[in-house]
Amino acid sequence: MTQPLWFLRHAGKVYGPFPAPQIAEALRQGDITPDWEISLDEVDWLTIAESAQFDEVPPTVPQVDAEAAVWREERRRARARWLDGDSDAPAPGELAHDAVLRAAVARDHARTEAMLRAERERALPWRLLALASFAIAVLGALIWMMQRPAPIQPDVAPVTADCAAALAPGVNWRGCRLPGLSAPGVHARGALLEGAHLDDAALARVDLAYAFVRGASLRNADLAGAILTGADLGGADLSGANLTGADLRQAVLRGARVTGVRLHQAQLAGAVWVDGRVCQPASIGACR
Repeated sequence: MTQPLWFLRHAGKVYGPFPAPQIAEALRQGDITPDWEISLDEVDWLTIAESAQFDEVPPTVPQVDAEAAVWREERRRARARWLDGDSDAPAPGELAHDAVLRAAVARDHARTEAMLRAERERALPWRLLALASFAIAVLGALIWMMQRPAPIQPDVAPVTADCAAALAPGVNWRGCRLPGLSAPGVHARGALLEGAHLDDAALARVDLAYAFVRGASLRNADLAGAILTGADLGGADLSGANLTGADLRQAVLRGARVTGVRLHQAQLAGAVWVDGRVCQPASIGACR
């Protein structure tokens, strides 16, 4: 099953969608922070920290409530004085007065307990009836929930491609046919290029970090010096493409076609190669 794709939102701008591994890597690299918001449908948003979907989010440090601590200490001292067991106990002249007050409080407490006991005895039948009604309601709700059909969860949120839009961060070019495109050096992190046709495109030094390029056609494209860190190129056709000096660290190339591709001085540390191998840190120009 295709993994869910998450949209990112920060400073009023929406990016993506991206698979979870790319978001996790962006957190580790510091490209995004836990206060960025994520969503599956661009309707309901949570911060990355609130979603608890990624281990990279640092735990919240509990705050010490100094006022509560002072209040608890005062309560402890007051109780100690009341029980005459603290070093700050009242003077002997105050003890008699305290004893009279405690006796009065005890009598009032006894009367209150008697009244509450009588009230509980009168209210017992009504409480039993309310408890039985509540139990029946809960049982009915459980039966209804077990009989409901499981909702169909879409793999990804529906999005509409905008093939007329310029190449930019988060642009949606899914399935767009733009052969021969010329956009060298453009900043387009997180672009959605799944299934796009970009054969013979001039994209030297383009920044497509964490872009979703799965299944795209980039035959004979010029990607020399391109930044493709963390990009998902799984199943893409890179036949004859020029990736000289490209940054492909942590990129995913599983199942990609790389016949005739040029990788001179390309950085491949941590990338997932076409056969599923993870390239070693010293992989430059080839996956080792």
